[in-house]
Amino acid sequence: MTYWNPVSRHGPERLARLLADAGAVGAMVVDLSDDQAERWQAAAKAANLSTPRLVPRHLTDTGLATVAADASGWLYASASTAPTGYRGSPDVPALADFTRRLRAVSPLLVVSGVVISTPALAERVAPLVNAVVIGTPIVRALMTAPERAPATTAAFAQALNPYATTETRA
Repeated sequence: MTYWNPVSRHGPERLARLLADAGAVGAMVVDLSDDQAERWQAAAKAANLSTPRLVPRHLTDTGLATVAADASGWLYASASTAPTGYRGSPDVPALADFTRRLRAVSPLLVVSGVVISTPALAERVAPLVNAVVIGTPIVRALMTAPERAPATTAAFAQALNPYATTETRA
């Protein structure tokens, strides 16, 4: 995951090639606007990278279909509309509804993150989506108590283990 500013600064074509050369299979630009999407998607396609998209919940079904049609790899459905790092609870029923709407317009995998700050929250979200992104809790552990980062990571992995699968939908 990245933002448009570093992509633009490095050049989409150059950055896509650097990512591919490093072994990446995809890169999601979370603040990608429609006018930037075409250039990024062309650069990523040329480098054989997937272009997942962050999908805002407020979109109409037509809007969801438009964003999904431009994506590859997966669709990112935030578990909350709160900013990254927020420690509140996700609105699980709203995420379930949003996930159903996304699956109605696209065969792509649905991935979720944001506000999934504990293994218990990850376990609640996991049955709704194909994958769960855990970022802030791991980064926070690395920055405040690096010796605890492996245990923190293991706790999330253990909570998500019952939902692990080798099957893919797209």
